[in-house]
Amino acid sequence: MLDFKVTDFNNGLKLITAPLANTKAVTILFLISVGSRYEEASQNGISHFLEHLFFKGTNKRPTTLDIAKTLDGVGASYNAFTGEEHTGFYVRSASEHFDLALDVLYDLLYNSKFDEAEIEKEKGVIYEEINMYQDMPQSYIVDVAKKLFYGDQSLGRPIVGQKELIKKFQRKDFLTYRDEFYSSSNIVVAVAGGNGHLWQEKISKFFENLPAKKKNLFPKAIEKQEKPATAVFHKKTDQAHMILGFRSIPRIDGRRPILKVLNNLMGENMSSRLFIELREKRGLAYYISSEMADYQDAGVFGAAAGADILRIEETIKVILDEFQKLKTQKVSSEELIRAKENLKGKLYLGLEESFSVADFLATQQLFWEKIEDPEDLIKKYEKITAEDIQKFAQEFFVSKNLNLAIIGPFKEEEKFQKIIERY
Repeated sequence: MLDFKVTDFNNGLKLITAPLANTKAVTILFLISVGSRYEEASQNGISHFLEHLFFKGTNKRPTTLDIAKTLDGVGASYNAFTGEEHTGFYVRSASEHFDLALDVLYDLLYNSKFDEAEIEKEKGVIYEEINMYQDMPQSYIVDVAKKLFYGDQSLGRPIVGQKELIKKFQRKDFLTYRDEFYSSSNIVVAVAGGNGHLWQEKISKFFENLPAKKKNLFPKAIEKQEKPATAVFHKKTDQAHMILGFRSIPRIDGRRPILKVLNNLMGENMSSRLFIELREKRGLAYYISSEMADYQDAGVFGAAAGADILRIEETIKVILDEFQKLKTQKVSSEELIRAKENLKGKLYLGLEESFSVADFLATQQLFWEKIEDPEDLIKKYEKITAEDIQKFAQEFFVSKNLNLAIIGPFKEEEKFQKIIERY
């Protein structure tokens, strides 16, 4: 069992501390309940842009170089990330430098200067980040699929934003957004590693005076679909990239362990069904996997692949056949055991160092508002039966939930639409 403690501050902040034996490293992770789902249409990309700006200088450390020198000087690793429903910042360092790591992280979030010249310069950086993703169809296919599933809802918009909106952002927009969302009630702080003496007291000194605000909410996802849908993004490529997915369950659904086991046997490893059938047996694709994209009130489950342009139609049909098999044939006991053991092994291996422990704990607290021990998660996986998987497939892998997104040198959607309408 993991040794951890959750402390509730009076202002709503949640602190998770997890002392780890036999390590001289520590990770401090801040997770904030804000991401692209929280943005108005005119704000698309501001969560991600703000994440960038936090590293552009504070009063104490005026430039990016000053921040980098401070952390590089003690051998720390550090980064940030933005998702649809959360944003994260972390520093991993030797445990003896805990005080410095904490000071830097807090300084970035609450003392950043938001220099107007830096903001204008960073717009160019983000334009190039957008260009980079659009030149990487294996990544950009996710945005094509999100738009297909969710349209002009916040869930359907790209996390990185859109150039025509990015160029309009001003300093006051970032200050207002930061003050609205980076409040104590929206934050989970997780610390994992060695030398846990006085962690809580030290963190309390930074955050105890942060004002409490009502927790922010995002607009509920609207899912209206009555028949299969297709989206083709025309681009000259040497390979066709696709996501074929079904509307599925939200993150908080009690059937999530069923989908986790199903996902594992379908496409999470080299012995999975999709990998064996498409790559090993037929040579249709180089990369092929199944994917879960689950949100608080919506979800998608599907397959992602990069395939021969001339064989893309065959690839789609084979993937659909694999989904159909889950509905008509029960998973064998051998395959089911292998999937469960694989999940268990990956979970344990993923908790070998301080960052993964901090992330495991903080993510659960932020999204589920409770933390399950790894042993409890494994027990849930072990209870899943072949009947559970078949019943799940029969309910969700149906034509009215089906969507197909493709990037490649194709202009017509009709031929692809006809394929999925036969499902």
